[in-house]
Amino acid sequence: MDESSTPRSEDQPLKLLRDQIDSLDHKLIELINERASLVVEVGKIKRDKGIPIYAPHREAQVLEKALKLNRGPIPDRTLEAIFREMMSGSFALEQPLRIGYLGPMGTYSHLAAISHFGSSVEFEDLRAIEGVFEEVARGHVNYGLVPIENSTGGGITDTLDAFKVYHAQLSIYGEVQLAVHSCLLANCQPQEVKRIYSKPEAFSQCRNWLITQYPHAELIPAESTAAAVKKAKLENEKHVDAGAAAIGSSLAGEIHGMHPLFENIEDRQHNITRFLILAKCEAEISGDDKTSLMFTTDDRPGSLVDVLNVFKRANINLTHIDKRPSREVNWDYTFFIDALGHRKDLRFAEVVGEARAYCKQLVVLGSYPRSTRVL
Repeated sequence: MDESSTPRSEDQPLKLLRDQIDSLDHKLIELINERASLVVEVGKIKRDKGIPIYAPHREAQVLEKALKLNRGPIPDRTLEAIFREMMSGSFALEQPLRIGYLGPMGTYSHLAAISHFGSSVEFEDLRAIEGVFEEVARGHVNYGLVPIENSTGGGITDTLDAFKVYHAQLSIYGEVQLAVHSCLLANCQPQEVKRIYSKPEAFSQCRNWLITQYPHAELIPAESTAAAVKKAKLENEKHVDAGAAAIGSSLAGEIHGMHPLFENIEDRQHNITRFLILAKCEAEISGDDKTSLMFTTDDRPGSLVDVLNVFKRANINLTHIDKRPSREVNWDYTFFIDALGHRKDLRFAEVVGEARAYCKQLVVLGSYPRSTRVL
């Protein structure tokens, strides 16, 4: 007998383990499809009763239970990604969903949308933040995802301004936190890089690294990191020795065929962008919720303090505050705050009512499950 065809004795333990894995894979597929059958039934009931297919409070409950059951060795982050992808497939079974995001493809908004909703839904590339608001308000997409603040750059003014226009037509339905990791993408050797494309904010977030690694490279601004990657790719195709690179997401590199020369080049390794999910419906209570409000006050000393003190007396934590000019009266501002609690909770509703008495206008933009994990 040919010895080469006989399994070596040391391979037997490996074969036994692989056989066990194959057996578990068989059971997993059966269980996943059994779960999917139940999802189909849930979808029928939701459609009959007009219940939204995507329910962030239910999503939060499912993920929380799954992570509490996790005893390892698989990390929570990996398990969460598996469950998010299963839920994405469930959406497709219940009713296809269209998610609008701030494009073009490959932006961090696109990455956040995929990370949160999974790859089994449809994504609509919208080129402006106001465009996401508009398409949600018109019902052309089921949900929209827009950036609201960055841990290093602060509030996103275009999003805040859009709420002043569209607050009566939609609601904040959820939030997503994404770790922003920047890559230097190119199709040449590191020493051949001559110019680097990206948006100004990305250059700012990678300033020290760029000074150290590429002090003589030309920095060329672009409207988005995804557009920067596309421009660098086109320039390299036109000129073999162009040495064009771009700072952007790994997703943009995959989409446009640009390879990461260096990863995680941001100066601050804990750079996080928070996104809001927009919908035409309101989210139910999850038990760990946040409410976003927009208000204007009278032009008198202490008017803002009066509003904030209402929440202080009620021992309600405010996690974010921002302001934008009214654009109608000089030095007149619209304030935005996030408070822990849900608008449907009786005590919280009473506090909001008390705060409204100190405002010329107060609008609840939405109550939604608080994001506790960074994708």
